Amino acid sequence: MQSYYNELFFKVDIGFLPFFVDVVFDLGIEAIEEKDGGIYVRSDESLEDLFWALNCLKEKLEIQKSQKISFDIKLEQKENKDWIEEYKKGVNPIQIDNFYIHTTWQEPKQNLINIQIDPALAFGSGHHESTHSCIKLLQKYAKKDMQVLDLGCGSGILSIVLAKLGLKVDACDTDELAISSTLSNAKLNHLSLNHSWIGSIDKATIKYDLIVANIIADVILILEKDLKNSLKDGAYLILSGILDKYEERVKDKFKDLKLVESLKVNEWLSLVYKKEGNE
Repeated sequence: MQSYYNELFFKVDIGFLPFFVDVVFDLGIEAIEEKDGGIYVRSDESLEDLFWALNCLKEKLEIQKSQKISFDIKLEQKENKDWIEEYKKGVNPIQIDNFYIHTTWQEPKQNLINIQIDPALAFGSGHHESTHSCIKLLQKYAKKDMQVLDLGCGSGILSIVLAKLGLKVDACDTDELAISSTLSNAKLNHLSLNHSWIGSIDKATIKYDLIVANIIADVILILEKDLKNSLKDGAYLILSGILDKYEERVKDKFKDLKLVESLKVNEWLSLVYKKEGNE
């Protein structure tokens, strides 16, 4: 083992984060850590190309969007401790109502519904406010044998929650790594999904009893029509990952559905809608 490793840290406006993460994975990085409000990338190999690519992306986005983007980036060499073990020490299990979410190196808890997650595979270990809110809301609105879609499944934690609750789960994500992570994490929990695909909701072939979309507000707004068209009459739609500054824009787009509940944790908003009709 060499005496040092390279560590790159970057922080960017949340609405632009998916673009930057895509660049990281496109350059062959297989594991990242979400911490301190940003993203850490560590490697024994040089990260100069990634540093350059992220700075170029920031400049291009500023030109395209005609706005300044808040972006901080730092590249350092660090002593090569066993940083995987250091990382493991910093990841704590979390209990959300009846669910106990823990990593592959932590012990399950008796009398709770345990979910085992490998957080290195993709985003989502239950600690983020929007994921936390979704898990609380799914326990209230998801009913056994419903046909459900986890749109933008990430690490698959919401798909696993739904499967543990006895629902028939489809999952999709535009990121191939996310689908791989979802299927791997489902396997860790001895579960299988009904159907999964790389892509978005436009590839769905059926209508659903419930759709959960824990994605950023900009994408929710773009997918508005597809989301509504994929709901059965009487179905529920849970929208999460919405920063409070987008609240009115999202509510205006979905005002033809019935808003049945909203849940806000810090600056993150989750909305539950119902498509009324002949149930």
